[in-house]
Amino acid sequence: MSSAVKHKKDRIEVRQFLSDTKGHKIAAVIDIDELKRLETVLDLIPSSEQWLYKNKKALASVRRGLKQAASGRVFKLNLDEL
Repeated sequence: MSSAVKHKKDRIEVRQFLSDTKGHKIAAVIDIDELKRLETVLDLIPSSEQWLYKNKKALASVRRGLKQAASGRVFKLNLDEL
């Protein structure tokens, strides 16, 4: 998930990305200290929400909906019509 990082020190420093034959990033090489920081951040995500970050399609949909709501594109849902 993309998030606003206000300070460079808050970022996880990646030493190298490993790519597949199509150029897609499939892994990252980080220092052990960075791994500890990353584990701390991941522990903050409730287990009931971790599935969302593993499902790129669902995460994209949620982000799209949040962006629409922030811009005022919201609709009242009539539950009787479902």
